Amino acid sequence: MEQYITKTKDSTGESEQEKNSVFGIMMKPENADMDRSKHIDFREATFLGVALSINNVGGGVSAGMTGLNPFWVGFLSAVLNFVALWGGNYIAEVFIRWNLSRRATVVAGMILIAIGIEQVI
Repeated sequence: MEQYITKTKDSTGESEQEKNSVFGIMMKPENADMDRSKHIDFREATFLGVALSINNVGGGVSAGMTGLNPFWVGFLSAVLNFVALWGGNYIAEVFIRWNLSRRATVVAGMILIAIGIEQVI
């Protein structure tokens, strides 16, 4: 006799297994925090890194189709990601030092709006 496993779904209609998959993390990066501790440990960071790396496949395919050197595309992508992470950490330290953490969401929203306007233009 076959046994059926029932998946429990939350209010969004997603099961825990779907949320913790690489695809689930790509769709919602906050799902990488599997234990909801507001702290990402090594395992959770690895899943997030894999999901974000898969996200870069489109850039690699685009570079290949346009005839760019794949080494330089990958290298420059890594350098820009490193600079962005370093810059983000530096800005976070400034916010903490100046006790501006309450305004961080407003600044993040303004940056996202600026990026959106830049993408449209």
